[in-house]
Amino acid sequence: MPERDVVVIGASAGGVETLRRLVADLPAGLPASVLIAVHTPESPVARLPEILGRTGWLPAAYAVSGQRLTPGLLTVAPPRRHLVVTAGDVLRLHRGPELRRARPAIDPLLLSAARTCGPRVVAVVLSGLLRDGAEGAAAVAAAGGCVLVQDPADARYPDMPEAVVTRVPGAALWPAAKLGAAIADLVGPIGSSGPGTIVPGGLGAIRPGGPGAAVGCDGIDEALWLAVDRLQAHAAVQQRIHERLEGLGPLAGQAQAQSDRALRAADLITAEVLPLFRPQ
Repeated sequence: MPERDVVVIGASAGGVETLRRLVADLPAGLPASVLIAVHTPESPVARLPEILGRTGWLPAAYAVSGQRLTPGLLTVAPPRRHLVVTAGDVLRLHRGPELRRARPAIDPLLLSAARTCGPRVVAVVLSGLLRDGAEGAAAVAAAGGCVLVQDPADARYPDMPEAVVTRVPGAALWPAAKLGAAIADLVGPIGSSGPGTIVPGGLGAIRPGGPGAAVGCDGIDEALWLAVDRLQAHAAVQQRIHERLEGLGPLAGQAQAQSDRALRAADLITAEVLPLFRPQ
């Protein structure tokens, strides 16, 4: 059986609650990278990584372009960006056109994972309208990966799960209450991934009162991920300012430059600094 160490999850209408339930059932130290694309509004009321990070045992953060796959981390496509996996297990963000009326869309993530990671991929499609995720799920199956689908009878909006089942008749159907356990079973036992996995005692164990409440690496990994998160948030704000001021004077260019600097700093931390730290 091939190693399954890349989990790609797509959700839309009605899927966030299912996603929260799924994430709550994933164990700390999961030996797989978890990439998530959810159809989000322009200005989400709450930031999805914060919601997911409070829900389960795994840390969560928005993806940063240039970031590498990180076992034990929930990596979320930010609003208005498609998330894709490229050669060398490197993540990229891009502002291509909306697909299935959405950006981020699910198919670009699943298609890129199938193309780059092949049989290592576990694709999961949750509740949602229309057909986003069906083509990507079919590509994952064709590449030798596994496809899991929220049971349409269990989904608030069954369009996306039904579309996947039509394209991939062999997809495994699970209710929300069992999806997390099904994923954990597919990716293997805790600790089976290589160095760099976020394990209990690392960033994923900082939830007050939870098991393994001590912070590994003297809190350095937590501080670094917090820095990445804040830099990306700053870049997003500056990018939004640039878009609103574009063509109105030098302030637009200054905002773009600040956004670019923040993203470069986040990329540097993710690619060069974080890999130096290993949870104890």
